[in-house]
Amino acid sequence: MSEITIDLSQHCFPDGISVFKQSAVDLKHRNFIFARNGSGKSTFSSIISNQLSGQYDIRIYNGFDSMLGENENLNAFALSVNASENEKLIEEKQGSLDAKKVELSRILSEIGNPGIGDQMATNLTGNLLKAQKDVNEKSKDIENFFTASAAQIKNMNSPQISSTSYNKNNFKREMKSAIRLESNAFEQAKDTAKTNEKIAKPITWNKVNLSGYLNSTNSILESEVEEKTRIQRFNDNQDRINFAAKGLEIHEHNEGEVCAFCGNPISKDTFDELERYFSADEVENLKARINSGKGKVSELITAAESVRVENSNFYPKFQRKAVELVRQISEQKEKFIRFCMLLKNNLDDKEKNLFSKQSLISIAIPEDIDTSEYNKLVEQNNLFGDDLDREKEKAKLKLRKNAINEALESFQYEVKAAELKSKEERRDEIQNEINKKNQDKQVVKNAIDKLENEINDLKPSAEKQAIEHINRKLRGAVPWQLDYYEEGNESGYYWVSQKDEDGSIVHRGVKELSTGEKNIIALLYFLERLEDTEEIRNGIPKVIIFDDPMNSNDADMQYLIITELQRLYQGKTPKRYDYSKDYIVIMTHNIHFYLNVQPHGAFEDKNQKTKYDKNNFYHIRRGNFFKIENQKQDFKTNYDALWSELYDLSENGLTNSMLNSMRRIIETYIEFTGVDQENFYRGNKKYLKLFNVNSHSAIDSLSAEAFTENAQELVDAFHQIFKDNNAESHFKTHWKQSKNSN
Repeated sequence: MSEITIDLSQHCFPDGISVFKQSAVDLKHRNFIFARNGSGKSTFSSIISNQLSGQYDIRIYNGFDSMLGENENLNAFALSVNASENEKLIEEKQGSLDAKKVELSRILSEIGNPGIGDQMATNLTGNLLKAQKDVNEKSKDIENFFTASAAQIKNMNSPQISSTSYNKNNFKREMKSAIRLESNAFEQAKDTAKTNEKIAKPITWNKVNLSGYLNSTNSILESEVEEKTRIQRFNDNQDRINFAAKGLEIHEHNEGEVCAFCGNPISKDTFDELERYFSADEVENLKARINSGKGKVSELITAAESVRVENSNFYPKFQRKAVELVRQISEQKEKFIRFCMLLKNNLDDKEKNLFSKQSLISIAIPEDIDTSEYNKLVEQNNLFGDDLDREKEKAKLKLRKNAINEALESFQYEVKAAELKSKEERRDEIQNEINKKNQDKQVVKNAIDKLENEINDLKPSAEKQAIEHINRKLRGAVPWQLDYYEEGNESGYYWVSQKDEDGSIVHRGVKELSTGEKNIIALLYFLERLEDTEEIRNGIPKVIIFDDPMNSNDADMQYLIITELQRLYQGKTPKRYDYSKDYIVIMTHNIHFYLNVQPHGAFEDKNQKTKYDKNNFYHIRRGNFFKIENQKQDFKTNYDALWSELYDLSENGLTNSMLNSMRRIIETYIEFTGVDQENFYRGNKKYLKLFNVNSHSAIDSLSAEAFTENAQELVDAFHQIFKDNNAESHFKTHWKQSKNSN
């Protein structure tokens, strides 16, 4: 026997908690599952369907609502099976033909024709015309916007940003890439579009080793000349030495030259003496070094001063960076010149103080003038200028896209486009509905042609109706049967007919049926449908699931349901259920139904196998599938089931239903033990009021006067009545068993 394993691990409630606590459960060809309401029966059905629908024909019965539609008919299903009755052929075909003609008339009415003038019919065609009118009006509004916006852009100048032939088609193409320019980007694009050719000049600058210049200058400053001959009147005073050197420089070296300072004549010997003093080799060498240093530093100053940077010859695209680089270079140039001037000034001082050491220059060396980034920008700028026309066109395109974006935002284009799309979708929905109706119309016309040919040829080929199968099953169990709905132009619907007291036939609508009546009709129809599509599905095995097939049916209905399900899983209708390949799952919250629908007895066959070996039995409790492997683990009797049911009702606080279960338990206990009923109740008014099954006055009184006991108080009273009858152990045993089974 092959089993199917159902994966339970991936199924959770919305809060992430697992529906079932175990990872998987196995199904045999026949499975009987007991589970209280809310324990996951419907969820389990969905899990089976989701996992097996690709390889199995999944059939799920979960009550009346899923089988019947809103129009109170059984469903839009075919009520035919393979058997036929020739004597009703023509009548049935004529009925079907009339129904098809009514259906065709309905479809034509729904499609309809357009109204006259502004009056449009309330049909699909009229709705389509109205919807198309709404689309046209909204589309015209948007098209007018395109035309006006394109004209506005075409007429823009200073700068002109489009060609003179710019139109709404150009606008529609470019609107897909519309952009919003920030103010800086907008001004840059505007300036670029209006600009003329600009050529910036690079700066030639050779790198300077300022550290070397500083070191050379300091080397000169710390140099001094030793006196070869000593002139006493100088008295080692540098100012006197400098004064004498200056005098030697400004006076003619002639005998009797008058001193500009003192007015005395200068002798030839004095001139000779001073010339020998200041013309020593060491003095000349130091002077030469000083002059050389001053000359080189002056050249640096001249070179730095010749560096000219400006940003006026840069295109708008490069203006911001050019301004920054000009500022940087100007700062470097200023620091460079200031440094060189410091060197030169110190050398000037040294020239006046040849015979003594000067203080060394201690200063941070400034960075060299760096023109590399500036020259790169010059190159980029000039390359940009080489392709200025293209760059101007790019700038105009940006300005145009910005203008398009402004127009779109001002018009609220996205809102208008969404409105148009919504109206188009509505129009398309109506058109699709009309197309479907036209397809339906053709299908119905083909069906009418077929039915007319069959009637004309008088070829009785009718099928035996599923409704008659259902009526046959119901016969004897209910006083009514299903019949065709014969009022108005409707067809294909059914109602309930039965005889009243005077023998006349009366009809009841589906809404007048009880839940039990609806449920048995739906269940019997579901069983009929199990034979459908057998040939089309080409032998694909079925998984048939009954999710609580019995709820509020009366005893006769329960018997009928149990009988039909037993016939099904026993293989008495192999087209519906084939035990060798199909699977059946019967789930219920009703213990009595669970006990009676399953195979009876726990005896062993010749292979020492019981029903628990051949089938799977499960109790679902607290999210777990507890497999029942023998009779000891299962509910034993209906009496045990009553106790289990009572415990479950008490846990949920269903006091009215608790009283019904309590009365049935007492009735069974009294009948089984032979206890006298009067002695059992002992004349206790509270017991009589709550539990006396045979006391109509008590029941009527209870109905008229609502009891006030809660669930626990009812359990306590029920416990006490058994205790008063010396049967407390009986209560405790069954209550404990019921608690464990739940």
